[in-house]
Amino acid sequence: MKGKYWIIAVYLVLLVIAIPWYWPNDISLIVFGFPVWVFVAILVSLITSIFTAFILLRYSWSESTDLDE
Repeated sequence: MKGKYWIIAVYLVLLVIAIPWYWPNDISLIVFGFPVWVFVAILVSLITSIFTAFILLRYSWSESTDLDE
């Protein structure tokens, strides 16, 4: 996994965006019938799923691990 720390950084950024702890309590914006923080959380979840699929398809994963050798 050497040199692939950017993957962890992307996941951390997506996590920070998805969790609405920084949203003010009195926000009343509605997007497609949901509060805006729900819409953002769903959108980031979709982006995270696409990113995970990209990572799994882009890099080859061997079936053996370092413990097997």
